[in-house]
Amino acid sequence: MKNNRPISPHITFVFTLLFFIGINSFAQSEKRTLKQARKYLDDEKFELAQAKYEKLLAINPTNDVYNFEAGIAYFFPLQQRTKSIPYFENALKNSAEDTIPELYYYLARAYHYNNEYDKSYKAFQNFKPFINEKSTAGRNLIKETDYFIERNQNGEFFLTNINEDVEITNLGNIINSEYGEYAPIFKPNENVLIFTSRRKTDDNKIAPDTKPYENIYAAKLNNNNWEIITDKNELLKHLPENYNSKKHNAGIIYSSDGKRLYLYKEDKIWQSNLKDNNWTELKKLEKSINSSIYNIPSISISADNKQLFFVALRSDGLGGKDIYKATLNDQGEWSNVINLGDKINTRYDEDSPYLSEDGKNLYFSSRGHKGMGGFDIFKCELVNGEWSEPKNLGIPYNSPADDIFFIPQSETEGFFASSRKHGFGEMDIYGYAPKKTEQEFIVEGNLTDNNNSPINKGTLSLSNSGETVAVNIDENGNYSLTQQNAGETKLTIENDTYKKQSVSFNIPDGANKSNIKTKLYQEQINTKTYQYLTVSSEELNLNITDTLLVVDDALAQNNEDTTTNNENNTNNTNEDINNKPVLKSYKELFTYKNTSINTNKNEFSTLINAAKEQLKTNDKIYINIEASASTVPVSTYSSNKALAIARLNETKKILLNALTTKGVDKSKIIFNKTGSLVQGPAYANDSENISKYEPYQYVIIELK
Repeated sequence: MKNNRPISPHITFVFTLLFFIGINSFAQSEKRTLKQARKYLDDEKFELAQAKYEKLLAINPTNDVYNFEAGIAYFFPLQQRTKSIPYFENALKNSAEDTIPELYYYLARAYHYNNEYDKSYKAFQNFKPFINEKSTAGRNLIKETDYFIERNQNGEFFLTNINEDVEITNLGNIINSEYGEYAPIFKPNENVLIFTSRRKTDDNKIAPDTKPYENIYAAKLNNNNWEIITDKNELLKHLPENYNSKKHNAGIIYSSDGKRLYLYKEDKIWQSNLKDNNWTELKKLEKSINSSIYNIPSISISADNKQLFFVALRSDGLGGKDIYKATLNDQGEWSNVINLGDKINTRYDEDSPYLSEDGKNLYFSSRGHKGMGGFDIFKCELVNGEWSEPKNLGIPYNSPADDIFFIPQSETEGFFASSRKHGFGEMDIYGYAPKKTEQEFIVEGNLTDNNNSPINKGTLSLSNSGETVAVNIDENGNYSLTQQNAGETKLTIENDTYKKQSVSFNIPDGANKSNIKTKLYQEQINTKTYQYLTVSSEELNLNITDTLLVVDDALAQNNEDTTTNNENNTNNTNEDINNKPVLKSYKELFTYKNTSINTNKNEFSTLINAAKEQLKTNDKIYINIEASASTVPVSTYSSNKALAIARLNETKKILLNALTTKGVDKSKIIFNKTGSLVQGPAYANDSENISKYEPYQYVIIELK
């Protein structure tokens, strides 16, 4: 290939055979298509090459050359590597055993990536006899083959020792892209993630390896959805000025107190300090740290800021990249640099050290210790001043691919990066946490109206984790049903006399039974009729009311009434829109009687601008609104329910005005899902306790 792609961390094996396979026996049109396919392959335009090979295989599906080269086109784009397997298998099936010996090599690598360790082991064994051991390249290839054979044997072992209590979650396509994302740094108090990405930028600059340069990004977690931070003032809360340069840049780590930040740029490691809530100008670390052949953007610092663990490629190393430790001297400089030795470092690469808060555990990634990758993640414990033998964290933390940049946030949760299959790009950022265990949760209760008379017809259903269970309500308004999962749960009531209505609430882990009372009734306020669904449970500390507009006489008389334009609820929303991710969200907390959101906030302006941008790719702007009032009595409105409804309608007015002022046609604005709630702890004559009730006085706007 053009760039002599590395086949392993330590061997370069250049595939040249396909350019010597004769094409004289093919028809002219096939020869032309094959020539184009090989040109695309040589230029690493793999999707175009794939299309050409599919065309060739439609003509001759059993051709071993077409199948082999099609497999190559799928092999090199890492996230498509498993797709190469059937092509390689077909090539092997339809060729003589020694026609394309490299076929065994690529098939073995693809099997390994797909967790098929036994098949990979056998394919490598079949490949070894074809290697010319008399040449230097051949001897290196023997070493590489033996390396992967050992990896396959390790993989078989780890498959029998999977940690079933851990759940690995890809952070999704806002954080991850078709390129590489890695080096996560999480600020838990602010729900902000700093990470490094090789995604395309506006300047479209390309590094020597034909990929975009690395850059540093920040994202914030809002309502369980990640949003890339683009506002400069917001970014400067987390990063110093000029954190990205014209070439490679990478985030590394914050100190445990959050007052020091380490970054990589211009092939050096830099430090910025937080002073008076501002990050200082970046300053290069001493030569004792920045003196490698290539400086590696990977360090960890102890909680007392006196020990620095870093990665370097140096002449005194044990092989590839090694982990070193430096100590802060009395002059405030990093000195006394030592290699951590052969218990930690191997003749292959070690990378991404992370020292735990208490200094007793060191996590790092290695290609040399007993693993199944690629880089695997390991852990050492400090015992009597010495590091213990590294222990592989096993599956699911590790995979046949590269698993690296392991950053624990607690004893059970954290982040890491991996190039494992089913990702979005060459490397993705993942989170890990304890797996939610299935549990049986029994719900019993009764449904009444506002006069506590039983409602004796209809169904009640619970939806959780994509599963729904339903039961008929008996003649006394009673119901009993069982669901299997904790977590966010939607309760829905359907009855011929009332509109279908739902509320959502959380069932905590460990809960097994609850008496849930439900109350369903309607009430007229001025020209509008509202329906209320109240759900309460002492066991779940639950008391929540959902409000639904049933009839609006004013709207019937005037369809242009903007206060009720596109009045929707959970019963008539667009399911396709509901299934889409939240693109942007905005939340504002209110004082007791306030109903009007602050349009001067930067976050609100960002929301409006994002909504307008949506029209460049979508015909409509879809908006969800949830308005809430607490249980604190109010004199300005007839009830807390009326206050929540007023907040909902006022928010609609403000949004319509803000968007139409920006030139958005009112017909393009769809209020997809709206609701008003009364919730929170029961009022205890303590209205001065603002922190107790304020979390339940809000409006949330979501752009879909």
